[in-house]
Amino acid sequence: MGKKHIYWGDLHVHSGYSLDAWGYGTATTPAQAYAFARGAPIPLPDGTMVSMPRPLDFMAVTDHAEWFNLMYICTDPLASDHPYCDILTEKNTPQTGTEVFSNYVLPTITEAQPQPTLLCEEQPELCASAHLSQWQRVQDQANAANDPCRFTSFVAFEWSATPDYSHNHRNLIFANEHVTPDAIDYMRYPTPHKLWQELEKQCLAENGCDVLAIPHNTNMGDGKTFDIETESPDELALRARYERLVEIHQEKGSSECLPGFNQTDEDCNFELYLTKHSVPTNADGYLESEWEQMRSGYVRRLLLRGLYGYQQSGERKLNPLQLGFIGSTDNHSGTGGFVDEETWPGTVFGFGNFDRTMLRVDWNPGGLVAVWAEENTRPSIFAALKRREVYATSGPRLRVRLDAAAESLSCAADVEVTTIPMGGVLNQVEDAFFRIQVQADHSPIGTVQIIKGYLDKDELHEEVVDIWQNKDGAADVCVQWQDKNLNALEPAFWYARVLQVPTPRWSAYRCEREGRCDEFPQADRWIRERAWTSPVWYLPGAGVD
Repeated sequence: MGKKHIYWGDLHVHSGYSLDAWGYGTATTPAQAYAFARGAPIPLPDGTMVSMPRPLDFMAVTDHAEWFNLMYICTDPLASDHPYCDILTEKNTPQTGTEVFSNYVLPTITEAQPQPTLLCEEQPELCASAHLSQWQRVQDQANAANDPCRFTSFVAFEWSATPDYSHNHRNLIFANEHVTPDAIDYMRYPTPHKLWQELEKQCLAENGCDVLAIPHNTNMGDGKTFDIETESPDELALRARYERLVEIHQEKGSSECLPGFNQTDEDCNFELYLTKHSVPTNADGYLESEWEQMRSGYVRRLLLRGLYGYQQSGERKLNPLQLGFIGSTDNHSGTGGFVDEETWPGTVFGFGNFDRTMLRVDWNPGGLVAVWAEENTRPSIFAALKRREVYATSGPRLRVRLDAAAESLSCAADVEVTTIPMGGVLNQVEDAFFRIQVQADHSPIGTVQIIKGYLDKDELHEEVVDIWQNKDGAADVCVQWQDKNLNALEPAFWYARVLQVPTPRWSAYRCEREGRCDEFPQADRWIRERAWTSPVWYLPGAGVD
């Protein structure tokens, strides 16, 4: 295996091919979005030209498959004058986009048993043909943007299930140009299991197809995103095959963890965005049962539930929630990777208007995904994603490595020890040693932590351990840590979390520039940007994944 390098990307970006982006004025094509990721300027819906000083190394445009037919027929290239298209084509501005969202987005993806749109009920053959044509356009633009060793673009789409307003979304990232003949959507395949079954039928290894399904916004899933306790062995096996990663941070909040009911927990109090049925709320708006159900879908609880699932799997030795971490933006203006707090203009829903932007003050610029790979190509980066040698940040390009071993690790460059990287599994051991190496981005590193989860006599536990702190910050940190409480009979996981020293949040920059922080005190605050490594697991009796 060759030397690994770090590459930066965004695996959750929407162009004007997404109905909810188009509805608020985004006309950017996937091709333009890929160009922006490489440094080219593009216009925002309000006419402002923007560019990104630090281009990305890789990106996926993940437009919603549910509206491929509608966008092709109503907007481009058919531009139909069917009455069903009227609001879609007349109200798609930042000022009136809410009408598009209410009339087209919500009715199509929030029903438990979704029905075709009026247009597609009347003209099913046209809609089927348009869906395939749009999917081909998506493929063509992604493949044209791919430039091996310089920039990697992945063919992708989003499956956008939101039954009863509970987010159950997945981004489908394909390894190469060999993809499913159809873009699988929630309208026809309304459960995760049906999605995986269709991937089994359409994404065949003998045809060169491989794919990852990446859940996101589990913070908005009302705890319904993962049902491993009730799933059959076949369902669990399909889940483990396709869902190897989870998006832990994006513009609609962090999904790492949620405090216990009526508890204040600084550990989890970072970019929390609480919703009930997709409507913003606060902790007072929940019953304890609702809160704990919602909490069960946050990433740290998912990892813990995975340990329990592993223990219950018996001889199958299957962890159904063995999830690595990525960050991405969920950007809806075609500007993937545009995450700088000082220059971020706010969400697409508020472009050009400060008051409208402040209606979504709890949103944030989103995050990035970093991979450790041998080269900047589709095969190398996809392999890193699949083996989970990846990590997430809330925006800064912190350089982080997490290694584990059964013997002591050193920060000295000339000491060679065989290690397990982030995303890997420790074999049967009596001792677990870890090394975390970090290089700062624009702001100093303030804290390095290990988060541990483990199973003990059928009870799930989690711990947060500060293993390095410096109130003044540092540019480079290397720290070793030993878990002296490893139970060799019980499964466990560990991941590193790295926190910067406090810096102003995007909303503070915005209200200061407007001179209106007194009117919006909730905007004038500081945050501790961070990175989360994919976990290392200890799974007694497991083989190498």
